[in-house]
Formats: sequence, structure tokens, C-alpha cells
Amino acid sequence: MQIYVEWTSASFAADLIDAAGAVVAEIRQPLGVNQVKDGAFEARFRELIPADWRHRATHAYLAGMITGRGGWLETSFAPAPAGLAEIVAQGKRLVVDGLPLLFLSGVSVDDPLPDVMRGEELKAIAAAGAHPAATVILPGAHTKYVAVEAGRITRLATYMGGETAALLRRDSLISRLIPEGPEITDAGFELGLATAWSSDIAGGLLRRLFSARSLVLFERLPREDIAGYIAGLVTGAEILEAEAEWSLGSVPVLVAGSSPDAVRYLTALRRRGIAAASARIDIGGLIAALPAPALLPG
Repeated sequence: MQIYVEWTSASFAADLIDAAGAVVAEIRQPLGVNQVKDGAFEARFRELIPADWRHRATHAYLAGMITGRGGWLETSFAPAPAGLAEIVAQGKRLVVDGLPLLFLSGVSVDDPLPDVMRGEELKAIAAAGAHPAATVILPGAHTKYVAVEAGRITRLATYMGGETAALLRRDSLISRLIPEGPEITDAGFELGLATAWSSDIAGGLLRRLFSARSLVLFERLPREDIAGYIAGLVTGAEILEAEAEWSLGSVPVLVAGSSPDAVRYLTALRRRGIAAASARIDIGGLIAALPAPALLPG
């Protein structure tokens, strides 16, 4: 048995994985790295991972912001092109109660701007699966576009559309009109996409954002659709930027996972005429395939 932990700035996720790569148990908690006080990561690890798991497992892998600055044990970034071997090789080892932990490295690029990821690299490689080459998209607060070739990450770019939309919905001139507990409605999202891509309007996202308020004032957008409209505007703008930078369609375009964000993103890509497909993230199989050196306590 082995344990895989993705501990991000906002949440904790752990899987207990058997030798065949099957996930036999999982834990999900809304306890992010940023919420752990005084660097008490080892104590929280013991609390979050059951003693039974720690006794059954031969080793554990940790990824995400837990391996970043301000996390439990900071690791470096493996510069792209990088695959599992490089991610493991630049990891750091620690032993807790006799259990070897390997803190995996992230992946970085330096051109045209420095860009990094921690945790998403494993998801991207898992989502690409057996494809010789693919563009993997991981939607979220910081959406990642990742080029994967033969199991190695060759390129990546981060688009902060998700966080931008969340900030606009929570603390802006527009947010004052949004009802409490807003849902991202399909109607609002579709209208946002159409507006983002309208050739009748010059400019980009900044030119269009105020319409999330003005359309309501002129009774052309119901208040309950504002959150969805913002999400559609930002997602549409993000895809336009990605189209200018990536040759979407030259290799398979895969949207990783089945979260609500992923489902909406897949819908948006298809509305744009991009032949995208959903991709399952088989983390268990990937962890089971990690190179042997990862199994050694250091």
C-alpha cells in the first residue's frame, strides 16, 4: 500500500492506493496549507491520515503547496521537459513514525515568462494517459494549459481566470448586485461566452466586464445570472488568450477531471469549435508507476 497526498493552499486530499494502482480509500478535508498554524504540518498529517493507513502503507508521496515555500518541506522545480523521473529525482525525503515520505518537486518553465505548478503536473501526465502528445487543460482558480509528450511535460501556461471571476463575484462593484448564495447558471454562462466572443464589441475582457452591471440595470440580465455571466466572460476571454498562444487542435485537447469547472470549460471549448474531450485522472495508476528510487527513505 502507498499513500498519495495532494495538499494545496486550500484543501487536503489523500488516497490509499494498492500495488495495482487502485484507490481503496480516500480522505477529503477543507484544510489547506495556508490554514495550518505555526508550521505544525507533521502534527496535522498525523491527525488527518489514520493510524491504520500509516501502518499499512510502505511509503507516501506528497505534492501541491505542501512542497512549496511556506509548506512542510520545500522542493525545487524540475525544469521542463520533465516527466515522472525528474519529478521524483528532485523530491525530498522525510521519515515520520517509520513511514518514508517523498515530497515531490513541481515543474517549471522560463520562457516567455517564468511559470510553475505543484500537484497539477501529476494530474496532467495522468490525464494525457497513452496519448503520444496532448494539450491537457486543468480548469480552476489558476487554470493550467499543459503540453504533454510521451509522458513528459514540455510546456505550460497559467491563466488566472478562475480567481479573477471569484474576486469579481465576491468583492467588486458588480458583486453588490449578486443575490446571496449565487449559482453559476447555464443561461448566464452561455451569455457570458457569447459576449466574450462577440466580434461586434472591440477590446477584450476589461471592455466587457462592466456589462455584468449595466445589463442588469437595463433589465437584460437577471440578477441570479450575474455569477454565471461573469464566469462565462472570464472563461471565454481565457480561451481566446489560449488560442493566441496554443495551437489547439493540432494534438488532442483534453480537459482533466469531471468537476463543475471542468464540465463548463469543456462546454466552452466545444462552443468555440475546439474538439476537446474529457479525460479521467488516474492518479492511483500513476503513483503505482513511480520510479523505484521514490520508494527509498532518504
